[in-house]
Amino acid sequence: MKIDGSSQVPIYMQIGSQLRDHILKGTIKPNDKMPSIRKLAAELEVNPNTVKKSYRFLEKQKLLKSDSTKGTFVTNEIEWLLESKIQDSFETITLETKELKKMGVSLDSILERIEKKWKIL
Repeated sequence: MKIDGSSQVPIYMQIGSQLRDHILKGTIKPNDKMPSIRKLAAELEVNPNTVKKSYRFLEKQKLLKSDSTKGTFVTNEIEWLLESKIQDSFETITLETKELKKMGVSLDSILERIEKKWKIL
């Protein structure tokens, strides 16, 4: 993971976002045990409170769950969360597509632009 100290994004959110990406991509799997707060803080050379805040950020998103005696684990709810994210994204796409259609933009033009973006991602 990379931390950008000059970024406007707080470090805990940078860590949380990168961990979320790994979880949603399956690099970190459901029920996997996360590194201890102190261990990850040492690896990233950040304050343990920053990692703790990142873990709490992911717990609020239901991606992690903590057990005070066993540690922090990835939840089993990943598929549901991913489907929820897809649904939210399609709602946004639908609203934007309606606006483009009202403006006279053709479906072919929209699809062409989406395909170009998809290829460079």
